Amino acid sequence: MIWHRLDIGHKSSLFRQFFIAATLTIVISMTMLAYFISRQLETSMMETAAEEGAILVDVFLGPSLQELATSSTLTSSTALTLDNLLKTTIGERTKALKVWLRDGTLAYATDKRLIGQKFPSAERDAAFVGKAFGGFADTDDAEHQTEQPFERPLIEIYAPIYATGSRDIIAVGEVYNSGARFTAELQTMRVTTASIVGAVTAPMMIILFVTVWRANAVVSGQRLSLQKRIDEAQALAAQNDQLRRTSEAVQLAAMHSNERLLGEIGQDLHDGPIQLASVLALKLSELADTNPNATRVLLTNVIDLTSNILKELRDISTGLVLPELDGLTCAETVQLAVWRHERNTATNVTCDIDSLSFRPEQSLQVCVFRVVQECLNNAYAHGDGQDQHVTAFRDASSVTIIVGNSGITEFSTKPSSGRGARLGLLGLRRRVTALGGSFFVEPQDDRMTVTVTLPISKISTPAQP
Repeated sequence: MIWHRLDIGHKSSLFRQFFIAATLTIVISMTMLAYFISRQLETSMMETAAEEGAILVDVFLGPSLQELATSSTLTSSTALTLDNLLKTTIGERTKALKVWLRDGTLAYATDKRLIGQKFPSAERDAAFVGKAFGGFADTDDAEHQTEQPFERPLIEIYAPIYATGSRDIIAVGEVYNSGARFTAELQTMRVTTASIVGAVTAPMMIILFVTVWRANAVVSGQRLSLQKRIDEAQALAAQNDQLRRTSEAVQLAAMHSNERLLGEIGQDLHDGPIQLASVLALKLSELADTNPNATRVLLTNVIDLTSNILKELRDISTGLVLPELDGLTCAETVQLAVWRHERNTATNVTCDIDSLSFRPEQSLQVCVFRVVQECLNNAYAHGDGQDQHVTAFRDASSVTIIVGNSGITEFSTKPSSGRGARLGLLGLRRRVTALGGSFFVEPQDDRMTVTVTLPISKISTPAQP
């Protein structure tokens, strides 16, 4: 979550994240290191102070306290000696003095009211084992009422007192020294430690930040370059998509223009040459009735030739001109092509047509009609119209038309009916491919099957009831 809030700009987000993470990590790590070092220095200095206190107690107090080896109390002269000792130069540093017996009884104290009382102390017990102890004094309990008026901080030192000539501990001396100098020295050491750690950390952070900054600049440049290439690729993709759409539109327009051209050609043939040839045939017929018998045979041949011309022109015109397909469903379009083939060739076609109740877009409808028309014409021309069958069905994404027949021979002697557009399989393949469909021809023995699949996306609207 924090990185998302900090990620304001893409160019500097990496450097910003590293800066914050590295700063926090290094500062926390170095702070802990400085704290650990200062604590170690404080412990070491306190141990040194404790050892110095132990030497002080052993040198200055030890000779005066030897009577505790055989007695549990000090004589008044010994107590006076200790009092006078604190009035010398040693008293400038030592603010209070206590002498403990092994059972926890105070044998001597600067505050005479405490002599003879017992107070528990873990540090004192450790000193009777032979270990000197030093630490900052806590003067809030009843045992330290005498030390409460003194200036803080106070260093409390416990040191064992040995019998002369042996290592037997006869008492423990408790000394309260002024901690002002110790605290000043400790503070100086802490500042020095922090300065050293900071001096080591700063160059390291600077080097890391400069390195990451340069890396971030390289990454940002590469990101900009990559983004530029992505934008160019997207622009090219959009341009290609536009070109593809334009190409499809041109193909569809070309097919529509082709159909219109075929229709115009058929209409022109019907209204022009066919009409003139019809008139010619009539005139020749009249001439045959009035001329002598010698020319009758010649005129008869001319009439037959003219009739054949008319027949051929009518056949061509009929094949070029599409029937009215507007408003027909896909199933009705297939059935119309089959019906015209049966009428023109006097053959039968077996049909298996699903309920294709949608109305195709015009280019798809014309393609469906031409596929059935041309495949059935080929079946009649090359297979004598044997076992002709048409299957049409659809699934969720396409419409499939299968036209097949049997009786295919290497050289068919059956003449073509002469009717039909005779577009050819290559023309059909191009027409189907232009609509995004597939075209397969499967010859097998004496059978031929043509399978055409057209995408259902070209279907416009469902038929209205």
